[in-house]
Amino acid sequence: MRAVSSALLAFLSIAPASIAPAEDRPRGEVRGPEAPFSSFPTPAFDVTGRLWVAFVEGDFIYVTSSDDGGRTFALAVPVTREGEKIDANGEGRPKIAATKDGTLLVSWTKKLEKPYSGLIRFSRSTDGGKSFTPPVTLNDDGLETGHRFDALAVAPTGEILVAWIDKRDLERAMAEGKPYIGAAIYVAVSRDGGRRFEPNRKVKDNVCECCRLSFAFDENGEASLLFRDVVEGGIRDHVLAKRVGKSEPPAIHRVSFDEWKIDACPHHGPSLFIDSRGRYHAAWFTAGERSGTGSFYALSTDGGTTFTRPVALGEGEHATHPFVFGLGSSVYLVWMEVDGRESVVRMEASADGGDSWSAPATLARGGPGADHPLLASDGEEVFLSWFSKETGYVLLPLSKATLGSSRRAPLDEDEDVLVALP
Repeated sequence: MRAVSSALLAFLSIAPASIAPAEDRPRGEVRGPEAPFSSFPTPAFDVTGRLWVAFVEGDFIYVTSSDDGGRTFALAVPVTREGEKIDANGEGRPKIAATKDGTLLVSWTKKLEKPYSGLIRFSRSTDGGKSFTPPVTLNDDGLETGHRFDALAVAPTGEILVAWIDKRDLERAMAEGKPYIGAAIYVAVSRDGGRRFEPNRKVKDNVCECCRLSFAFDENGEASLLFRDVVEGGIRDHVLAKRVGKSEPPAIHRVSFDEWKIDACPHHGPSLFIDSRGRYHAAWFTAGERSGTGSFYALSTDGGTTFTRPVALGEGEHATHPFVFGLGSSVYLVWMEVDGRESVVRMEASADGGDSWSAPATLARGGPGADHPLLASDGEEVFLSWFSKETGYVLLPLSKATLGSSRRAPLDEDEDVLVALP
């Protein structure tokens, strides 16, 4: 097993702290995510370009909107009438999406009393975010076990997919005295706008128990899912499942060969984007024997069957939680570098589908407990979505980024920072 620094092991052993909320604000006064009350805001844009954000305060998930790029927000609406314990962290946060007809969708994990157990919950709004339907539970096994780390996505063809990490098969194996490594991934699919979901389908057995899942859709509207697997020998590397949500089993392709053997929860899920040319862009964190520790990027030009040799991002083991997303053939990679004193969001960008990349740029600086960087698009621009106690909620358009040529120039300590500590 690769030697991992004690600081890194301590970091991997717990979920990211992000913002520690203070006492709840009065529910009628909640608008946008605000430090120190809120945590884990997640963005989505509807077809009109309006920004929607879901975030956690206390035992409630709120949804709000902004028409001015996140500078001001409408009065936030609680998704549930009664509060429930939300299993929220940087890897397993509430999700939000919008369909073509303007229906808003929210998924999250309800925390149960048993450690590391939960229910996958879902609600929707058909009146522009004024109200939400009573939540339904999507996992259909009826067990008090692990159902966590949900991922929500809307296919170009209109299907709604919710995938999650699920321990029902582990429970059954234990009851039968059989070995079972890790957990499974299950998916629920709705073909009527979220009114009803089909029975759960298994995507794969024996995957990592606690890492973010990442959906992307190809030109045919078919879903691919990137996740951390547990491959032979206890190696926790990444695989891609294609045609997720179909009646037949998905095709599985290994993406990374880092050889990270670790009997622990990394709390570092991967990110996937498929561009307009059908290229698959993958980013992930590892501490593998072959790769070294840090965040990496790889490209597939054959539909996700094979990937290029991974390229390291940023400053070694300090480069964490990468996210890749884009628009057309423009691709953006962001990640966070944490040194115990501050969190720095860094970015590289490509205008040609990953053939060439800009030098790294620093987008934002905050305190050591900042949230993970996320990317979202309104169809015309790609935005960084970020939250820290120091900066509050940040929605930053990336059109100022230099799309182009030189890769990985040395960090210039005097470079411009678009969002800095106040």
